[in-house]
Order: sequence, then C-alpha cells, then structure tokens
Amino acid sequence: MYIENVIHQLSLCVKSVLEMIDLINEEDLNFRPVKDKKSIGELVQHLSELIGADMEIMSGASQEIMVKYYTGVECKSLVEMKSLLQKNFHELKECYFNMKEKELVEKSTSYWGLQYSKFEWLLEILVHFTHHRAQLHMLLVQKKDDIKIALF
Repeated sequence: MYIENVIHQLSLCVKSVLEMIDLINEEDLNFRPVKDKKSIGELVQHLSELIGADMEIMSGASQEIMVKYYTGVECKSLVEMKSLLQKNFHELKECYFNMKEKELVEKSTSYWGLQYSKFEWLLEILVHFTHHRAQLHMLLVQKKDDIKIALF
C-alpha cells in the first residue's frame, strides 16, 4: 500500500511536469534568471533523466557508469525529454510494483557512500523530483507569468 501511495504522489508530479513542458517553446529553453543556476532547458533535461538516474544509483552504478548514463540520455528536443520522463517513470513503476517486501528493506549504497533501503530510494526520488518540479514552476512563472498549473 505504501508503494502505491508514494508512486501515486510521484505520478501527480510527473503529470504536472509534462503539462509544464507543453507550455515551453524553444526560445524558453535558455531562460536563466540566476547566473550559475540551471536554465529552463537544463532543468527539464534533469527532470527527464532524474528518475532513471536515481534508479541506476540505487542499483549500485559507479560514478563512471553514471557519466555514461547522463551522456546516453541527453535529449535534443522537448519531445525527447517528455518521452524520456515517461519511459523512466514507467520503468520505476514496473520495478517497484514487482518488488517483494523483503527487497524494499534491502539497502544499497551510492557511489559517494549514501546508504538507503529501496523504499528510502523511492522516497528520495519523490523528494528530488518534487524539488526540481518546484524550480521549473518558478522559472516558468518568472518567464510567462501565471501558468495555471497547480503543484498541490
């Protein structure tokens, strides 16, 4: 039940990000109101790859493997970013809905030494995604005024 609830919350976040992506045009991608922070395009790319990246890290991927992962999922268009986000979310659901209770409590360690159970990794993915979703929402509001997409 807890897995379904967390994934439901993540699905609401993914849905709202997909709606935000639909509001973005090519000229918006380079909008960066704060120097040294992500542009709209960089943030959408990060949101699109984040779920898959965190799943790789949860599975024990090394730093070298993650560098290859990020290179391999670099998108060239908003359509590709949406597709990657949908694919990664689908794979997360498949993975977690097929896990046994015993697997959810198994711990794995990131390449930088952080150790979580698989359930904790799911929570981390939700929090991480929600954090960047709020950043994207803020940038779009700055660029386009009220975008009329609710976060909660």
